[in-house]
Amino acid sequence: MSSDMAVASSSRSPVLVIGSGVAGAACAIRLRSLGVAVDLVEKATFPRAKVCGCCIGEAGLNAFTQLGIRDEVLDLGMRTRRWCASLAGRRIELAIPLGVAISREVLDPLMMQAAVRSGANVSMNCTATIKNSSYDVVSVQLDQNATTIRQDYSCVVVASGLRSGNCGGLLPWTEVPHGPFGISMMASSVDVEPGVIYMACSPDGYVGLVKLADGRVDVDAALQSGQSSFATGDPVTRVQRILATSEFATVELSDFSPVMTTPPLRRSRRAGHGRVLAIGDAAGYVEPFTGEGMTWGMQGAMAAADLIAAKRNDLNDVGDVWEQKLAALLRRRKRTCRVVTTALRSPAACRIAAGTLRLFPGLATPLLRSMNKA
Repeated sequence: MSSDMAVASSSRSPVLVIGSGVAGAACAIRLRSLGVAVDLVEKATFPRAKVCGCCIGEAGLNAFTQLGIRDEVLDLGMRTRRWCASLAGRRIELAIPLGVAISREVLDPLMMQAAVRSGANVSMNCTATIKNSSYDVVSVQLDQNATTIRQDYSCVVVASGLRSGNCGGLLPWTEVPHGPFGISMMASSVDVEPGVIYMACSPDGYVGLVKLADGRVDVDAALQSGQSSFATGDPVTRVQRILATSEFATVELSDFSPVMTTPPLRRSRRAGHGRVLAIGDAAGYVEPFTGEGMTWGMQGAMAAADLIAAKRNDLNDVGDVWEQKLAALLRRRKRTCRVVTTALRSPAACRIAAGTLRLFPGLATPLLRSMNKA
């Protein structure tokens, strides 16, 4: 890792990965394991707080195994074994396969360090802008510490999250951002049980709670957007209201720090064109509800790395191939997740689900496994 500009020559480093979050780091690690030289650039400095539910399930742990960091993640995180939900005022609890709750302040540096160990050339506090893409090369402007250089790459992977730009005009949005927005915060004095993922649902949205290894509680929510919803109170007040009706926990305003929000969550874009690919949240987002998002990001990142390595001598259409491959990889799981998260805002659907799962808890197993499929 370097705090200064440390990008390699294009002859040495054919692939640039923009963004060192979960998806970007996973892609870099996988590429290195396949013998592909990589520049990995990140505009932030770590550790950094980020809007995230912090929960990773069975398939995510399998991804960490492939990346060689499963034991480190389990050691630094809080293992999860149960899911507890408040659906229309009715409480249900389900056993779930082993998972882990880990903050992004811990996970992102861990994965970035693993990328460094793998041999990726990492530059922090570095902004990358795609300037031009031709049949042969992608030209990128790199800015770091008041220094600007222009670098050519054989392939560029965009993994810079929800707020990714237009990728040089190559990857336009096909579904513009809309729908619920995210809000996340840490609470220091909430009495919830370790190892349990809590979810409180209401027509205004849903709130998840999970205790982290350092004793803090991650509070993460997806709330309805629009003027009528905003008129009911500020985001923190709305989160408190949902939690109060769930009877999971009483959270005071002073407990929350820091409070972070996202733009509207539902979105999708063209995932690839020519020599440019988008992965993770940069490729689109459908709000997950039991930790699928980071898992999907890692799975997609490794699949993209496999494709790049397989086509390393003929990358002129790798992005176009990737667009079809990513859609096939995640289409069914994202559709299922969208249906479920929409149903969670319906009191009638929640009452039916709560009553059914109380009597037949095993019915939830196929659904949870489908969305968290390895």
